[in-house]
Amino acid sequence: MEKIGIVVNTKKPDAEKLLGELQSWLSKREVQVQDTLTNSLEEVLKEATLLICLGGDGTILRVANQMKERSIPVLAVNIGSLGFLTDVKTGEMFDELQTYFLGQCPVEERLMLSCSAKSAKNKTERRFQALNDLVVSREGLTRLLRVRVEVSGETLTSFAGDGVIVATPTGSTAYSLSAGGSVVHPKVEAVIITPICPHASALRSLVVRADERISVTIQCEQEGERALLTADGQESLEVDESTSIEITRSSIPFRLIKSSKRSYYETLRENFKFPI
Repeated sequence: MEKIGIVVNTKKPDAEKLLGELQSWLSKREVQVQDTLTNSLEEVLKEATLLICLGGDGTILRVANQMKERSIPVLAVNIGSLGFLTDVKTGEMFDELQTYFLGQCPVEERLMLSCSAKSAKNKTERRFQALNDLVVSREGLTRLLRVRVEVSGETLTSFAGDGVIVATPTGSTAYSLSAGGSVVHPKVEAVIITPICPHASALRSLVVRADERISVTIQCEQEGERALLTADGQESLEVDESTSIEITRSSIPFRLIKSSKRSYYETLRENFKFPI
């Protein structure tokens, strides 16, 4: 029996009303249902064989951050403002679910990133995963960061700036794009390295193979200076020059049920208001 988990962002208008309609629709089918109004997100993720998210892209990123080693299909229904990941509209939700139950709904496997941050000073290690991006940025009012980036053991660049973004194709339409990176189709096997406000104006965003190992370290001019490592805007860690940050492709993909009613390029046009 299919076990449906529903994640709902109650801060969104009409979210609970939509949840009630969805629960009523699902009650007529042979499925088990759990939702995050009555259960924790951890409990919902543990049991679900299909996840329905009612929210915006931020809701999806929170779910991706909590999935850990699980990879279950996610139907993302947009009740937020911007919807690159949540490209199913509320009026299409039941049609898309029916298509899924008939086995006809396309499920995309989105590349995710795995990150290890090891502190030589504290002898500790933290691990993160990200669907959109991992960002190393200067903290607060600190000076420019000196950032060193290596790709599979070879030095790529060392520069002064506000930090660096390592993004997936899914995340290429987010922070990386704002910092001057390219939009990369989510089916492309690649990772995007984008400097944030580099002092060297010639430095540009770079697209590398998805199986490269990316290493990031920082150099501090004054004792006690820190930077911030952030995964999808969900989790963060203070790092210093003793911290070695290694980013690789995650072995676990994020399985996203795509809208059968619009293509990726149509979603781009809608969100970016491309002239046609």
